[in-house]
Amino acid sequence: MLEVSDLVVSYGEAAAVRGVSMRVAAGTTVSLIGSNGSGKTTLVKALMGLQRVNAGTIRVAGEDVTRRPAADRPSLGVAVVPEGRRLFPAMTVRDNVLMGVHDRAARRRVRDPLARVFDLFPVLASRQRQLAGTMSGGEQQMVALGRALASEPRLLILDEPSLGLAPVIVDQMFETIGRIAAAGVTVLLAEQNMQRALELSDHGYVLADGLVVMDAPAAELLTSEGVRHAYLGEA
Repeated sequence: MLEVSDLVVSYGEAAAVRGVSMRVAAGTTVSLIGSNGSGKTTLVKALMGLQRVNAGTIRVAGEDVTRRPAADRPSLGVAVVPEGRRLFPAMTVRDNVLMGVHDRAARRRVRDPLARVFDLFPVLASRQRQLAGTMSGGEQQMVALGRALASEPRLLILDEPSLGLAPVIVDQMFETIGRIAAAGVTVLLAEQNMQRALELSDHGYVLADGLVVMDAPAAELLTSEGVRHAYLGEA
């Protein structure tokens, strides 16, 4: 579903992503883990066409999208939940979710973009006329996830979905991501909560200073002494 080869992304003279290669097979959940500043968000922006790529290639379902604009991603079946949610606070929950099908191809493909979202998040159905900016952080994350799912993507990319959420909401969020994956959606999860991300995943990539420093099945990373010491904070 997604193949990244020797990707380099720089800000001026500083390389934030340095020769990253990774693969996300269709129907799997893959975690991209690492501490703050490791390059996860820069990589996600590059995958979505929001950050210029200096070198390397990005392929979605075999198609080279490295130089294609961000606006092309929805037509390829790719959706993102960005770090910080990036909602339209003065718009209603309903209208924020419907922004997920602004792409013409998505509108043709999806008959009822609200049905799946409201089935997954019943609270949004009862509050669809509420302004998104008046909702709690956890509820806003539901809206952001609902907006991404409205287009019925084949590949869902999530950037730090648990950031700033209360523990009980984090539990709910990871449970929901698991349900989405179980329904057949391919998931790439960039997350600082490494334990939870790996527990949910089939495979994991550990990123540090813009480099992939470890690449293994998620179960193996969970039991790796190196990962536990360096990234999970265990002695």
